[in-house]
Amino acid sequence: MWDPHARRLAPRFRITAPDLPGHGSLRGRPFRLEEAVAQVAVAVAEAARVTGRRPVVAGSSLGGYVTLAYGAAHPDAAAALLVQGATARPDGATGLVYRAAARAFDALGPQRAARLNDRAFRRRLPAESYEAVMRGGLAMPAFGEVVDELARYDFLGLAGRCRLPVLFVNGLGDRLFRTREREFLAAARSGGGRARLFHVHGPHIMSLTDPAAFTRTLERGHALLVPAARDRAAGGAPA
Repeated sequence: MWDPHARRLAPRFRITAPDLPGHGSLRGRPFRLEEAVAQVAVAVAEAARVTGRRPVVAGSSLGGYVTLAYGAAHPDAAAALLVQGATARPDGATGLVYRAAARAFDALGPQRAARLNDRAFRRRLPAESYEAVMRGGLAMPAFGEVVDELARYDFLGLAGRCRLPVLFVNGLGDRLFRTREREFLAAARSGGGRARLFHVHGPHIMSLTDPAAFTRTLERGHALLVPAARDRAAGGAPA
């Protein structure tokens, strides 16, 4: 799903997009948050080794929650975090909605659920996003597993453990995942790091519905986060 953005960002940026458990090349592997964080940690270490710089870690939706968990577990390895579409509590009302969807997918069966999602993505997404999603494959069997696993964690608490600069990005049309955005912002600031909230036009899956606009959001986020990371490294006070 990151291919359209990587094409636009290259060669100015080095992009690494690791698969999470249950997705892409790791389909069939149970989704566990700790293992997902470990996959990100490997990618961050490789990027730092190759470039000599600490990278910015960006995640969308599930990737946003994994990014927060990574920041809490590894407070000094990355430069900063960009978290999109991940400011609702998975153990709250949002989790109930997604658990109901997971039960519906289970009732349909993986093949029929995949066909329905395929048709929905084909209608809603531009060709480059649809093709990128299909290359990675629809992770329907992992859907319910992901919902249950995320509900085990207090992500507001994890946000409070982040010491890195954090930029929360939410689409104005993403009402479900914006429900606790101010609480996530306050939690991230309470941990002593710099945190900002940035709104853009678009839905929850804005990275797929408008990859060009989302790439611009990534670029703007990078431009905001890098100075904050440098200031943190120099011992500047949190903002």
